[in-house]
Amino acid sequence: MIIKAILFDHDGTLVDSESSHLAIWQIVLSPFGVSVSDKEYADLFLGVPTEKTADELCKRYPIPITSEQLVQLKLDQTRAFLKTSSFPQIPGAEALLAECASRLPIALVSGSQRFCIDATLDSHQWHSFFSHVVTGDDVLLNKPHPDSYLKALELLGVKGHEAIAIEDTESGANAAASAGIATVAIRNQHSATHDFSRAAIEVENLADAKAWILAQLDA
Repeated sequence: MIIKAILFDHDGTLVDSESSHLAIWQIVLSPFGVSVSDKEYADLFLGVPTEKTADELCKRYPIPITSEQLVQLKLDQTRAFLKTSSFPQIPGAEALLAECASRLPIALVSGSQRFCIDATLDSHQWHSFFSHVVTGDDVLLNKPHPDSYLKALELLGVKGHEAIAIEDTESGANAAASAGIATVAIRNQHSATHDFSRAAIEVENLADAKAWILAQLDA
């Protein structure tokens, strides 16, 4: 296949943010006597947009506020975290971005809010790598719906079969696959139980993802 663009997920793919997001949720939920285990978070909420996570939490636990209010608490706590901290890079992320960006257009496609993405791009100085950035704020239907990937394809001016996506969750991989994009699924410690049957290939880390991507580009 002729590849004309590569689309990257953010959380868990380029930056190790999932542990931080869980810790932030624990802070938000603590006043209500609610605690989410690592396994519950990984199985149910990993890669799931904040709004959908809040809806599910309000259904599962006796939380005395609306899901909209819970979302706002999570966003406020995340902003506070990002004022003093940043999500660390996944090993090999910057090298992969630099290699891919030197060869063809790349885009960032995330279900997170734009302020989270901007914080990463600022702290790691990654703005110049990406031709386009699509966040959860830019679409009506977030992952696992394909809308964010379809928007990125439109901005890039390419078809789904002309692109590769890199994801680390079932929700994200399904979103990319539904947009007709061959997807590299990275099964990490957080997504061990996720179903990646719709991905083109499953790998263990970014190094393996890089090897497969470069093989496609050089084919």
